[in-house]
Amino acid sequence: MSHSFAFVAVLVGLALIGASSARAEEEKLKPEVAEGYIHSVDSGANSFVLGGKNESQTTFKVADKVEGKRELAHILLDGKKSTFEAAIQAKRKASVTYVNVAKDDLWVWKVEVTSASK
Repeated sequence: MSHSFAFVAVLVGLALIGASSARAEEEKLKPEVAEGYIHSVDSGANSFVLGGKNESQTTFKVADKVEGKRELAHILLDGKKSTFEAAIQAKRKASVTYVNVAKDDLWVWKVEVTSASK
C-alpha cells in the first residue's frame, strides 16, 4: 500500500512539473506587437527593418513557406490580404505581431501595413 502511495505521489509531482514547464513555454512565446515605419526592405530574403520608438530598429523575416512549426505570415495592406511585395515597402507605417522564439529569431505572425496614400 505504501509503495502505491509513493508511486502516485511521484506521478502527481511529475505532472505538476510538466504543467509548469508548459506554462513557462507559453509565457515565453507570448505574442508581441511592434509598430513603426518600414525603413528598408530585402525582398530576396523576405525581410524588412521596422523603426519604432526612439528610432530603435528591428529586422523581421517573413516566412514565405511553412518551415517546421513556422506558418506563413498574414500580410494585410489597408486591412486586406496582400503579398509581401505589394505591402512591404519603405516609408509605410506597419504593425508587426510576432513571437520571440530565441535570441535573434522572431517569428512573424501578422504584418499590418498602411499604404502611403492614406
